[in-house]
Amino acid sequence: MTYTDPAAIAAIRDAIRSEQNYVFACGLVGAQLKGGARRRAVNQLADRRQRIEVLAAMIDQTQVPSTPPGFEPPAPIDNARSARRALVDLNNSLVGTYAQVAATTEGDDRALAVASAQNCARTAVQWGGASQAFPTAE
Repeated sequence: MTYTDPAAIAAIRDAIRSEQNYVFACGLVGAQLKGGARRRAVNQLADRRQRIEVLAAMIDQTQVPSTPPGFEPPAPIDNARSARRALVDLNNSLVGTYAQVAATTEGDDRALAVASAQNCARTAVQWGGASQAFPTAE
């Protein structure tokens, strides 16, 4: 379905931008992580890129935001701890972003948004974040 409702378009565009930032963040944290953590971050790139494509298909292609030239994390990513913290915060933030997508879409798109929110909450915990009833970036 292609959404024309301004609220749905705004929520989907926000999710695309947030996922684009997550892709950039995975690149930044990859330099700070080693072993299994680094592989996990790299493996998440394909999933996040696929989400961007799925989200982009929900709106008119003229509404899809272009990929930004880079991502400036809110805090420096200069060691493994700050790398994990950045991924926790980004995932927790995406939970709310996907909740907005779920609130403005319907059917399979809503189910996808809910599943994505759940996945982001689990991923935040896997990166070391505390389990939260309603995750938010700290």
